Amino acid sequence: MEQWLKTLSYIVHGGDICNGCTEEQIEDAEERLGVSLPAELRIYYLTAGNDPLLTTDGNSKKKDRYLPIDEIHVSDGNIVYRMRKKEPFALSAVKRQIMFMDDEAWYWEPNMESFCENVMITAAIFAISHMKHSAKGRLKGKLVSSLQARKLAEQQFSSTFRALDLYYHPFCALFYNKHERRLGWFRSNGMMADILIGTQTAKEIEDFGEIHGNIKFKYTE
Repeated sequence: MEQWLKTLSYIVHGGDICNGCTEEQIEDAEERLGVSLPAELRIYYLTAGNDPLLTTDGNSKKKDRYLPIDEIHVSDGNIVYRMRKKEPFALSAVKRQIMFMDDEAWYWEPNMESFCENVMITAAIFAISHMKHSAKGRLKGKLVSSLQARKLAEQQFSSTFRALDLYYHPFCALFYNKHERRLGWFRSNGMMADILIGTQTAKEIEDFGEIHGNIKFKYTE
């Protein structure tokens, strides 16, 4: 997770820029909360906690953001670190699982990915939304219907992207080109397949669409 956040920071900022929280900020938060932050939450804030390009969605309508270090708080033993619209996300300090709120009660989903895995994909989507040019496209053909859609996507996009091998999800994949500062997110659920892409020029998106099956992209504002 830490290395991927640093890679995302390079892609969106164009250099080795560190916008993480300081140790002092972490210590102040722990003193305020009365608990020690779990290791993965500490690493996240130390690496990207002060970077708005990796902690907030560029689409303000989605209202999805990770809370600044001085806004995280404890609820029933869970550390609330993210708000998506009015829905809080929390990390259980004991179970180390992502917790969700329903009818004012916390619960967890047995098949939910880990905090680190969730951060890796969410931060990538946030980063794409803040890039100079970003767009969403709908794919067709084998990538939609195949049970091996992720594997096929890795093969198909390999000429322009490198698949992130540190992250594995049966339906999603992350792609990037650090040198060219390109970033992509792919998802297929057997009925549809989408891709988000962020680049430095609009032509890169157009070229990608032509190379990989005449994908029609809708640009984000």
